[in-house]
Amino acid sequence: MQYLVTSGDLLGSLDLKSGHIVAQGEAMVLEGPWPWAAPIVARVDDAAIAAARASRLDGYAVDAIAQPGAGAALVVAAHRMRDLDGFKPYADQVAGVVARFGGRFLARAAKATMLGGDFVSDRAVIIEFPTADDAVAFYVADIYAPLMKIRHATTDPRFLVIARDGALPPAARAAAESYLRSHPASSH
Repeated sequence: MQYLVTSGDLLGSLDLKSGHIVAQGEAMVLEGPWPWAAPIVARVDDAAIAAARASRLDGYAVDAIAQPGAGAALVVAAHRMRDLDGFKPYADQVAGVVARFGGRFLARAAKATMLGGDFVSDRAVIIEFPTADDAVAFYVADIYAPLMKIRHATTDPRFLVIARDGALPPAARAAAESYLRSHPASSH
């Protein structure tokens, strides 16, 4: 199984059952630009990936390492690598920081499968958090700041928080907006 990341506007071409959709709520880009205004995350099989590839669906797939749980928010990140060796300390340490905020990786791949469109990613992750507040708290945490510095120095990063369904909670949105105003380099 894989996770498909694309625009909800393009999803009709795949005829996915609603049970395959993992997240289609409001999203907030913390590092961008992000290529899709209404991103979705779906859990799909090889046949759906083949159909997406055949239709040149604008999106990417990444191998699943875990089933989705009950978390209310996902972090979806994609990176173009500029310095793989310099990135290794980030890769070695980030899982421990994610866990401190209740997060767990649903997908973590050294290679995303690009399906179509202009967006290109070398690496992709999908992280589930109990709440959107937890996802934002992870991103803005002092403990994550040194790792973010490594990620920004070694990649061309893309990072968003997406609600499983519905709107992002106002407190999570306000915390992210406050952080982005005080750290404008993070939003590229």
